[in-house]
Amino acid sequence: MFQHWTTPFRREASGESVMNHLRAICQHHRIQASPGYRDAANYCLERLLTYGLDAKIVRYPASPDVYFGNWRSFREWHCREAELTLIAPHEKRLASYTHNEMTIIQRSTATPPEGITAELVCIDRPLDDASYAQIDVRGKIVLATARPKDLFEIAVKKYGAAGIVSDFMVSFPPVRTPEDLYDAVQYMSFWWHADEETGFGFAVSPRVGQELRDLCTKGTVTVHARVDADLYEGELENVEAFIPGETEEEVLLVSHLCHPKPGANDNASGPSTLLETARILARLIREGKVQKPRRGLRFLLMPEMTGTHAYVQAYPERVKRTVAALNLDMVGADYRKGGGPLTVEKPTRALPSFVGELAYAIYSELAADAGSFSGGARYATSPHVFTPFSGGSDHYILADPSVGIPTPMMITWPDKYYHTDADRPEHIDPALMERVAATAATYLHWIANAELRDIVSLAGRMTSLFAGELERVIGQFCDGELAFSQAEARLQYLHKRQKADLASLAVLVRPDDLAAWRTALDRHTAMLESHHTFQQGELHILHECGHDGKEEPAASVHDDPLLDQIFIRRFSGPIALDGYLDRLTPEEAAAWKGAESRCAAPGLLPTLLQYWLDGTRTLREVITAVELESGVADTEYALAFVRLLKRLDLVK
Repeated sequence: MFQHWTTPFRREASGESVMNHLRAICQHHRIQASPGYRDAANYCLERLLTYGLDAKIVRYPASPDVYFGNWRSFREWHCREAELTLIAPHEKRLASYTHNEMTIIQRSTATPPEGITAELVCIDRPLDDASYAQIDVRGKIVLATARPKDLFEIAVKKYGAAGIVSDFMVSFPPVRTPEDLYDAVQYMSFWWHADEETGFGFAVSPRVGQELRDLCTKGTVTVHARVDADLYEGELENVEAFIPGETEEEVLLVSHLCHPKPGANDNASGPSTLLETARILARLIREGKVQKPRRGLRFLLMPEMTGTHAYVQAYPERVKRTVAALNLDMVGADYRKGGGPLTVEKPTRALPSFVGELAYAIYSELAADAGSFSGGARYATSPHVFTPFSGGSDHYILADPSVGIPTPMMITWPDKYYHTDADRPEHIDPALMERVAATAATYLHWIANAELRDIVSLAGRMTSLFAGELERVIGQFCDGELAFSQAEARLQYLHKRQKADLASLAVLVRPDDLAAWRTALDRHTAMLESHHTFQQGELHILHECGHDGKEEPAASVHDDPLLDQIFIRRFSGPIALDGYLDRLTPEEAAAWKGAESRCAAPGLLPTLLQYWLDGTRTLREVITAVELESGVADTEYALAFVRLLKRLDLVK
């Protein structure tokens, strides 16, 4: 289906070229709004200019007084040196920024020039106030297994500790537990937004953390901490490049450039692949080996989230002209060395779109690198999957319906070495990044130039995939995962959303082809109706034959008047609450923290609730839409979340 589109890009893409970029980018400590990030941005700019693209760096304020829509900026940070040394019962260097930049909790602020010598105390339950009733931490340095923000809030701000040391390690079994990376250091950071109290902290491996705990059980442990760092109002940089098209419409390729050194997969892999994508498109277009783009091709490298929010707010008219985008997150992990599959994540169903199916279809064709014994079939020898929306990267900003740029994400997940100093080039697969570069180039070029026959072919593929989606709902009912009423509602929901996804292809259709497209769309819509009717009938037959599915959920007892009100956000783009919570009273902040802790899906529900708060649906209808998209219903959290947004004047 895409072979004639992919062939020139498959031939030109080079995994070794991508690896050269990756090794160069890994040399820079790329914390957002820092000199190291700036050096990496300048490297990328120089390469894009060398490839003949119109490229530039666009600078934005790094200041907590600046908001990019719903996103609050922050200060620039420059760390020159930081060291944590064990003084007693014996001397040993525990952490050194010079040797390993990840051993400082990023954005730590300076100690006195001579440093701080203090007792190190271990806290087993560091977020429990009762722990601090048993031990006085004032003026001491606290060691605990906890995220730095939470540990700093209670140990330093509440109980007067001088600083913190954390051996926290994120787990996501079966790929990773702390024991799997016993000598690795977790990437941790403070995010200072306002004029709140700042401080310092160090990150150590689980092994070093355990060694220190053992020492603490035997007697007094003394450490010396010194940090030489500045936090100041500065700048953050986006790198932009452009290949002009024949019309004002654009297609966008994005990848975040930030993260600590080395950060090979997260995220030197995405920017390196973007640079290779830009190179092969520029060269093949210049040499006439592929068609010149009808829509312009734009490339954006930025600090994750922050730079994308800044871009969206800086170019509202350009955003309206952008028909689609693609987000390259970490796309290089070798699954044979601890990486998960290459994942194509579909955008939210709140924004109708064809782009997820397109990206996955292109990659699937390029990944088919082997054949059956007789040669009658082609298939991939490396894993890849197509998943529903989950967010967590820049596509969640672009594909927010209030922004309106449909954007899938490509990512290797899970990754054993994610956010640790073990994320190094030796764990990267250049062949994978070569395929992703060819996929990205094909995706951009296809959207820029697709003819009616191409658009209709993709519509047919989407219609076929829809049948599989409905079959999965029937399977969930038979397996007791869905009640009958839930399965029926899910079938109806998918039918409605898929019709909208198909209709979204119209943005690509040329004016002269609109009549033919409408005819094709009517036929595919009729096929969708047929698939839906069949599976709906199948559901009823199974129900009548004794399949009960899951127990029917109890009727909602909530009668809160908020549920029947309609809300819309005041600014475009998803809301990052951390930049606003300093406006709450301590009591309000504690109440919100409690609501968050009880949320059924804290990583997903806040985003989806915002997406569906579109000014047309009541909150009750929003909760239903979120449940149909995610499978999660949490009315109590939704009410608390919207009350918080009202309190902060972020919705109306």
